[in-house]
Amino acid sequence: MDTLSAEPKIPSEREKPPEWDGREIGDLLGLAQMSASRFRSQCAETNEHGRVYGGQILGQALSAATETVSKDRFASCLQLVFAAGGLPDQAIDFEVQTLQEGKRFSARNVRGLQGAGRILCDACVTFAKALESPAHEAPPPSDCGLDRNPEDCPALEHIDHPGVRDVERTLNYMYRPHRAIDMRAPFVEDLLPGKYAEPRMRFWIRLRQTLGDGPDLHAAAFAYLSDYWINFAACIAHVSAMAERDARLYVASLNHTIWFHRSLRSDAWLLFDCISPSGAFGRGLATARVFSRAGDLVASAAQECLLAPTA
Repeated sequence: MDTLSAEPKIPSEREKPPEWDGREIGDLLGLAQMSASRFRSQCAETNEHGRVYGGQILGQALSAATETVSKDRFASCLQLVFAAGGLPDQAIDFEVQTLQEGKRFSARNVRGLQGAGRILCDACVTFAKALESPAHEAPPPSDCGLDRNPEDCPALEHIDHPGVRDVERTLNYMYRPHRAIDMRAPFVEDLLPGKYAEPRMRFWIRLRQTLGDGPDLHAAAFAYLSDYWINFAACIAHVSAMAERDARLYVASLNHTIWFHRSLRSDAWLLFDCISPSGAFGRGLATARVFSRAGDLVASAAQECLLAPTA
């Protein structure tokens, strides 16, 4: 499925959207068009906290902006603030406003709303024409795991270690398969409690579904993928100490940025090399360099998350 917009029954604002079945990513990220600048979600994916999965909001916000831009321009940057948790029993409306329409760039503001004007997110999305220009890219680090075949690396549900229980109890990160996302660990120790000079996590990830060649859908699907486990790098270093005193850490996305450097496929393996340069005052930052199997730097991402200790 290459198109982001389908033509199913348009849900009403008060009608509970169906839970996404995890099969067609276009069903989740495709939006019903309510007007030239307003789009509505048609189904929902619920996270461990009982809220709409942040990746859904990222992907749908990008989808809404894409619908208003010329097809010769491609997403170059998405910057999104999560203002409130999405309620799975309500549709999300995305309002798009033009910020820039220039020779080379288009920019859109996207605001996600539920109910009586409850703001879920506010985003700025930039689109660019592909220009002939000088190019460079940082090479992948020698220890990033690019030399490890993702098919031979364990999936989350195959990681069997006592530390897994500490992570699940402390952070509410569950080591179980996701119906739409395939994630593999080239270094299992990255996903276990320990002592880290600089918290780091590396993982292979892709959609289980095979997509067509449409770049817009791959970009929105990448936004969807990019929210999955990236902020784990910002909290894993604290699990051991918190588990010892049976404490919990509430983790939630605060803001998220993606820079698209080169064309990518979300149904092909992508390597996220994540570090957390800082965590303090209830907030943690995780950054990621994203490489293709061939070692090309295809995207960069950054996410700030809430780190709130609870009893």
